[in-house]
Amino acid sequence: MALFAVSAAGASTTEVAQWEALARRKLAARDAAGALAAYQKLAGMEPSSAVYQDQIGFLLAATNRTSDAIPYLRRATALDPKLAQAWFHLGAALWLEKQAGPAIEALRKSVELAPDRAEYRFRLGSAYLDTGQLREATPHLQAAARQLSADARVWETLGVAYQRQNRYAEAKEAFRRCLALSPGNVDARNGYGSALVKTGDPEGGLREFRRILRQDPNNLNALVNLGYAYIGAGDMQEAIRELSKVTVSHPDLAGAHYDLGVAYKQTDDLKNARKELARAVDLEPSLAEAHYTLALVEIDAGDPAEAVRQLRAAVRERPGYAEAWYHLGITLKDQGDVPGAVDALQHSVALDSHNAGAFNTLGLLLRKQGDNGGAKQAFARAAQLRQEEEREKEQRLSRGAAREKKK
Repeated sequence: MALFAVSAAGASTTEVAQWEALARRKLAARDAAGALAAYQKLAGMEPSSAVYQDQIGFLLAATNRTSDAIPYLRRATALDPKLAQAWFHLGAALWLEKQAGPAIEALRKSVELAPDRAEYRFRLGSAYLDTGQLREATPHLQAAARQLSADARVWETLGVAYQRQNRYAEAKEAFRRCLALSPGNVDARNGYGSALVKTGDPEGGLREFRRILRQDPNNLNALVNLGYAYIGAGDMQEAIRELSKVTVSHPDLAGAHYDLGVAYKQTDDLKNARKELARAVDLEPSLAEAHYTLALVEIDAGDPAEAVRQLRAAVRERPGYAEAWYHLGITLKDQGDVPGAVDALQHSVALDSHNAGAFNTLGLLLRKQGDNGGAKQAFARAAQLRQEEEREKEQRLSRGAAREKKK
């Protein structure tokens, strides 16, 4: 009868335990090199251990040897496909190596195996956010925030996800939670101020941006956002004054030119609006809002052909831009391009099924093309929406009258 067990490589369980204890002591002492050496010794003793392979990979990545770490982490997931932490470490390492797709797949696997690990969800949600997959990011970030409610970075990241989806009320609350934990977080304060403006509180936004600028007078985001908040407050002259200063000091900042163009448009200064918006799209062709707003300026200036070009650019950059599709349809209709107008309006109503005007215009054009069935459906939807609008208006009036009666 054997007095002690022997590992696959011939080491006794006592020897393995001693090396494991050493590895733990090295980790506790933050001696990464010592811990790595211990786990490499253990991996030699127990080559089929996924945990040891994972620890080696983790320590290599932690000491900035990410490319060396990945083979060990892959080996760990192959040895034990249900080891969640190995998938998580692999995902983190792949992300550092700029392999976004494989990284997300590994992080997704870690969450599937350990759905209650908030850090796993946070990393997966952050990866989805950084790759523009906003709908996929949000539920993971929400779950992380519920579990890591005292972690400011989670609330900030969730706020960014909401903001990019135009969910401004939720973004405002997420940024507020972040700032309660980390009042000095300037990025979160900029996000909070922007969300305040978007939710109808431009004065609150001005307050937040001025607070940033008192501490950091050259904070570029706050300088641009200050001008944006003045637009929200209806003070176009102050907006133009502030944003003009930014475009002089930072002539290559597309967002500042865009906001300045919007301010000029609001004052009916079409010449300067066109100049600033054209500069914005030259600097950042992917800025769909700038293409769209420039198109509206071109329409007001009497250049529908250029408006069409800008609207096509807007929907090319953002295929889900319902307003741009609608104005493209209307502009093409006015130019006599019925097939083009029908196509654009069909895109518009598919994205926004509550635009009565779009359905009515689409119905007129379909009837002109001889599609009486399609025209009938479009007119019916337009009539339904208008009836709903009338009922809602009557309800608002009734509620207002009831409130007045109580006074």
